[in-house]
Amino acid sequence: MKKTLILGLLFYSAYLLHSCVSTKYQESPPPVTANFENKLDKNANYVLANEWMVETFNNAESVIQFTDKESGTVKGKYILRAGYVSTSPYVVSRDALYAIITIRLRDNACRIEIDPPSSGFYSAKSGSSELGYPALQFDEDARNLINDFQKRMNANKSEISW
Repeated sequence: MKKTLILGLLFYSAYLLHSCVSTKYQESPPPVTANFENKLDKNANYVLANEWMVETFNNAESVIQFTDKESGTVKGKYILRAGYVSTSPYVVSRDALYAIITIRLRDNACRIEIDPPSSGFYSAKSGSSELGYPALQFDEDARNLINDFQKRMNANKSEISW
């Protein structure tokens, strides 16, 4: 009887501990793209786009990887969520998540494309706190980046030149 009680208590404890953290893995969301017009020529757009990337990529892991002034292209790798290596047996290490941002420029027009990472989207709940990086968080971060970029590219000429 005592063995059955101990065995039942162990299974019940394992069930409780297992239900404390629930993880839902998600598919990668589609890329986010925005097109808009402004009143600047291609060269001014190119300079503003480069400046925006330098100011936005404020982490050493976020880098501009390709620029071509003739084609009006600026491309970079942007860190969405920093990773870390855990030295504790109780905390899991996690990889960083990167988005690829591509900006294409013309006279009076800009296009920004934000490609999500191919994996790493999940939602985990531990008690009342939310862990992970869900696809909805990527959409929100991408929209914030696009809004910031659009605000910068639609600046008045008087704000740009000095």
